[in-house]
Amino acid sequence: MAVVLLATGCGGYGGKSKSSSTESSGGGGKTTVAGVPANNHGTKSVSSEAEVELDDYYFKPTVLKGKPGSSVTLELKNEGSVEHNFTIDSQGIDKDLEAGEDAKVSVTIPKSGVISFYCKYHKSMGMAGALTGGGSGGMTGGGETGTGSTSTGKGY
Repeated sequence: MAVVLLATGCGGYGGKSKSSSTESSGGGGKTTVAGVPANNHGTKSVSSEAEVELDDYYFKPTVLKGKPGSSVTLELKNEGSVEHNFTIDSQGIDKDLEAGEDAKVSVTIPKSGVISFYCKYHKSMGMAGALTGGGSGGMTGGGETGTGSTSTGKGY
């Protein structure tokens, strides 16, 4: 029954992602990043470039830590079986990726707090993450921390 519900909830959407640098912690648990429920697949320290994997229904790594105010090129790799998306509202990023597709986007690490990113098709399934200049990356076991954008009206 759960498989049927997941397939129905996907609606044929998929995506990709990429990540690089030093990865730490994480591997499938539930967490909250910038007040958004997320499937935790680790935290990675990044510099000028990083790979982020978009899979069915998570980002790996889930949290990207970088130098506050720095620009980072993310290579997004959709390793999932459906279309996915990478959205950061506050930075005007909204990139769709078909299953197996790759793309690059440039993001800015926040000077303070956290900025959330998510898949607009699967946000309600926990496909979310965050950019942070340091600290915990806005990850908690429950309540909201940080200042990331969390309300979009676009998740399922």
